[in-house]
Amino acid sequence: MNKLDTPIGISNRFTIFGIIGIVIIGLAVRLFYFPHDLPLSLDALSYFAYGFEISQTGQFPIGVELVNNGWPMLLSMFFSAFKFDNFLSYMEVERIASVIISLVTVIPVYFLCRKFFTKFISLIGAAIFLIEPRIISNSVLGITEPLYVLLGTSAIVLFLSGKKWIYLSFGVLAIFSIVRYEGLLLFIPFSIMYFIRFKKENKKIIKFVLCAGIFFLILFPMAMIRMDTMGKDGFISHYSQGLKVIDRYVIQGNPEMADDFPGEANTNRIGPFISTGLSTLMINFGLIQIPIFIFFIPLGIVFVLRDRKWKKLNHKHGILLLCFIFCLVPILYAHGRLILEFRYYFILYPLIILICLYGLDRLQPKLINKKIILIPLIFGILVLSISFLEFNKTDLSLERESFSITSQVVSMSNVVNGDSLHGNYITTANMINEWPNLKKPSDVKINKISPWGYQDIEEFLMKSKEKGLDHIVVDDMNNGPEYIQEIFSNEKKYLFLEKVFDSKKVGYNYHVKIFRINYEMLDGEK
Repeated sequence: MNKLDTPIGISNRFTIFGIIGIVIIGLAVRLFYFPHDLPLSLDALSYFAYGFEISQTGQFPIGVELVNNGWPMLLSMFFSAFKFDNFLSYMEVERIASVIISLVTVIPVYFLCRKFFTKFISLIGAAIFLIEPRIISNSVLGITEPLYVLLGTSAIVLFLSGKKWIYLSFGVLAIFSIVRYEGLLLFIPFSIMYFIRFKKENKKIIKFVLCAGIFFLILFPMAMIRMDTMGKDGFISHYSQGLKVIDRYVIQGNPEMADDFPGEANTNRIGPFISTGLSTLMINFGLIQIPIFIFFIPLGIVFVLRDRKWKKLNHKHGILLLCFIFCLVPILYAHGRLILEFRYYFILYPLIILICLYGLDRLQPKLINKKIILIPLIFGILVLSISFLEFNKTDLSLERESFSITSQVVSMSNVVNGDSLHGNYITTANMINEWPNLKKPSDVKINKISPWGYQDIEEFLMKSKEKGLDHIVVDDMNNGPEYIQEIFSNEKKYLFLEKVFDSKKVGYNYHVKIFRINYEMLDGEK
């Protein structure tokens, strides 16, 4: 890679304005795709409830098992700064905080690139990260990844900086681990590379003990808080739980979670577990290169393989390589369990960007005017990103209507058939119905009964009666098994179902019908 004393051709002032310009572009795109007036759901909802309770009570929630509680702790500070009457306003605070953190990440990404490349190339790296479409989409969800990537990248940058920053790098690494427990794995590569980097230092053992002390000193209070409120430390307990899961459901082949693991129940599933994890990793790693990385990373790989110097690894290359490898472990575990989300790869993005930049770095001498080239290059990245976002964009109008209709459903019954509504807003709607006395997700009593595995509606209803099922929900999006879909298109056939809500008749585009079940009439038909 180029030495940093190579003439770079652009001034510090141009660099600062370049970063500001990139941030403005990144902010504009995020605001354009910001899901206004749409409530949170799934993981984001759990973080919201946890953080909101801290902001209101000043205490950690008791009995709520939320191991990755670093993000909601930070959220509680944002929530405390505002006083709203509308729950949606607080939820938008969570999304906005996530956006801000995503934008701030451009700083450590730029400085990471500067450890290896010129200012010009580093600006391109910052732009690639901030305008990457999956990073943009994730930044408005209100979940952990933006903060996780910010802290992880910052820890690596600090480790690669002067000796005086090494202690702070271990401190940031600890906070990184509190945000997501997977971060604890990076203590291993940091420790290995510490001894390689400082092998000639006189007091390296004492200094490492100090680094490790800072790391565990930051983790210890949070471990104690979690023990008091959750009954587990959230670090060692989670890794031991993961090993138990592998032993029980992979090695022993226990059938209880057959759908969560590849392979046959009651058999050793190590082979399918590993092969599924590896094959999915390779496929998804290829997919995340689209749309931006795919234009840069092949060039980078070609130049890396042609450059003999890459074989002479120093501590800078070593920490990157080891961190990359250790970050793959949680991904392999998740994929082996058939959890296929792309967000697990985001922590790798700053490292992937370095490979992308390697090719551009080799072409830099051929670029006549770097300042002029930079603008169309960033514009091209932006066009690719927006094209991808447009192709995969969420129908926000449908999502808002889905939430509104879901609120109607939960107001009628605490027990509904599952998999028959678009979106994942049942828990959210139930919680918000109690506003401002916000429920915890764990306190929500909505029971969703799966309609799968039954021959017809009659069998499903009779076997669900004792569970309290009193309403059936169907929509026009072919959700649920065929016998559920049949109710939507041929409702008059089912005399034991009384329609009590039709979204089309009250002005919704998303068509949903809710039926009250008349079990007496159903028994009479039987």
